[in-house]
Amino acid sequence: MPDNVSKEDIRSRLAVRPGFMFRRSAQMAHGLFERGCRELGLTTGQYDVLFVLFYESEVDQDRLAQVLGLDRSTTGVLAGNLEKKGLIARRVKPDDRRKRILALTPAGTEIFKRAQPIAELAKDKILAPLTEEERATLFALLGRLVVEGDGEA
Repeated sequence: MPDNVSKEDIRSRLAVRPGFMFRRSAQMAHGLFERGCRELGLTTGQYDVLFVLFYESEVDQDRLAQVLGLDRSTTGVLAGNLEKKGLIARRVKPDDRRKRILALTPAGTEIFKRAQPIAELAKDKILAPLTEEERATLFALLGRLVVEGDGEA
């Protein structure tokens, strides 16, 4: 470490690097969620799939990837793991046999309903230092970054 750079200076330099701050925030949020959902055996990615299927009832696997901002192979792995657990069902799309339609099973609906309050608690814990106004601002700004930066990565 150069003599003229203190540990506090390193921290302050990291604190203005968006990738670092996003990664640390995501690590904290994922950790809170996954500790809470350990007994359910769900990861945050799996919960996100269940979340979409709960509200859309069934969805084309490509559409799911698009909604979640994931590539097709990652979405396929998530779906395959959830199918093995009996939480979702996949079937061939009638008008395009190359595509799959995903839907929650009754067990998937039950697990999602059990995980939902855990996810809300994790969200409340990660956002606890912020006021309601700050939370609204945070999500508005993150929304802009995601929407306006979509396709740039």
